[in-house]
Amino acid sequence: MAIELTFEDFLQGTFAVIFVLISLIVGIKLLTKYKIYKQKSFLLAGLSWIGIATPWFSNASEFLSVLIVGTPLIDKTYIFISYFAVPIALLFWIALYSGFKFPKKQKVILLIFLIQGAIYDIIFTYFVITDLSVVGSKPGLFNDELELPFLMYILVVLIIVLITGISFGLDSIKSEKSDVKLKGKFLIVAWVSFFVGALLDAGLFTIGILGLIVVRLILISSAIEFYFGFFLPDSLKKRLLKSE
Repeated sequence: MAIELTFEDFLQGTFAVIFVLISLIVGIKLLTKYKIYKQKSFLLAGLSWIGIATPWFSNASEFLSVLIVGTPLIDKTYIFISYFAVPIALLFWIALYSGFKFPKKQKVILLIFLIQGAIYDIIFTYFVITDLSVVGSKPGLFNDELELPFLMYILVVLIIVLITGISFGLDSIKSEKSDVKLKGKFLIVAWVSFFVGALLDAGLFTIGILGLIVVRLILISSAIEFYFGFFLPDSLKKRLLKSE
């Protein structure tokens, strides 16, 4: 039976598609910068942001599935799309962060994050296939509820990227180069925006239709801010530096 979307459903799905598209554009643009400048930071930044946006891929896919064929994704597919790539995105980001912050310890740090990520994905995939209720449930069209161990893991990942993102940005602000300082400010704002947006969008709080719009706009802005944290167009750079 075809599903009829409410106004709130339509808003949620539309904003999910917009956020995913902008995140993909940001990620791909950073990857193209890697091709041009051969700086690994662009490569890792692009992969990090595409990965960090994957929890919204399920929202976007669900919305398009309902619009096109009239039926939603099966619960297992929805939750798998939402959370499987989280540790992979974290690994890319930590590779970027540790390369700048702790280059001598980078291999050990990456090994630790690789092992924990592999353990998470193996356990997560096993229970998604065998008993989804251990991982979580999907009570609404665009809503899922994770069980406590998996919810805590996602929250820990959010806290890690927030702390490391702010740390990265603060180091950039200490630079003597004005454009690097500016990029650092964008990076801090990006990760704070993403953390706040993701936390409010997780369904832990009742936010209503207006709140949904604001939260998704915060998430969209975080993607753009993240891009500016690594690559500032000359026109924008000159305008912002001139105003300081």
